[in-house]
Parts: sequence; structure tokens; C-alpha cells
Amino acid sequence: MDQRTYDRFFSSITDLRGDLFAYAFSITKTREDAEDAVHNAIVKAFDGLSGLRSPNKLKPWLFRILKNECISILRQKKRFVPLPEDIPGAEARSESDLDLENCVADLGTELREAVVLYYKLGYSTAEIAKLTDTPRSTVMSRLARARELIRKQLEGENYDG
Repeated sequence: MDQRTYDRFFSSITDLRGDLFAYAFSITKTREDAEDAVHNAIVKAFDGLSGLRSPNKLKPWLFRILKNECISILRQKKRFVPLPEDIPGAEARSESDLDLENCVADLGTELREAVVLYYKLGYSTAEIAKLTDTPRSTVMSRLARARELIRKQLEGENYDG
């Protein structure tokens, strides 16, 4: 493997570090677990870099590794993780913002993943489809379902997340 591949890898990691952490945090719901998952994913990606056939697929490949690391960490702990109070940037949030975050946190993993990638990290539905190896129509359905569940919860209707 040539030096350009390594340089591209480290440049991508630097550019994506905030997104990687936010994505991991949306799954694990704790800062420590998210940091561990990101670290483990980067190490695994670096170790497996020689197996990556197309450098253009680095980003979705890395997000899939990260998702698997998050799931692995959650399985190891086998516990429910409540929404922590130390969410990055939580200090200046209004009550309605916290209600919305609690609703998002209550969503199932796949719905929460789509919401965080789309609304918080700004990825398009096409990009999310690539990152999660899911059809674009499925991503759009998950976003619609998540919006409906959040709306119902905020309006006080029964929630079946």
C-alpha cells in the first residue's frame, strides 16, 4: 500500500472525527462508549486498510465499522443506557430542545441513526444510504416514521417506538 492511501485515510479521519463521534454517541448514548467505539473503529479500519478495494468507499466503510463497534460495545454491557445529562453542548438547551432530544433518544436504533445522520450531521438521504448500506427509500421511510413518532410523543400521544 502506498503513502497516498495512508495520507488519505488520516485526512479522512481528521475531517470526519466530529461526525464519527456524533454518530457513535447517537447509538451508544454515552460519551465514554462513543469515544471507545470511535477509537476501536479507527484502529480496525487502519488494520484492514489494505483490504479496502476502492478509496472512494472509505467513508461508508468506516461508518459501517463504527456502527458494528457501537453494537459490540452495547452487547458487551447488556444494559439500557438512559440519556445522559452531559450531552455535548447541552448547557444552553431549552426545555423543548431537551424534550426533542429525549424523543430522538427513545427511537429505535435504525430510526435514531437516520435522524442523527440527516438532521444533526447534515448528510443527504443518498449519503445515509451509502453509509448504512441501506436503500435510499428505506432511509426516507425511516425519517418519515421517526418524524411521526416524535410528533406523536411531543403531542402526548401513545408512543410505540
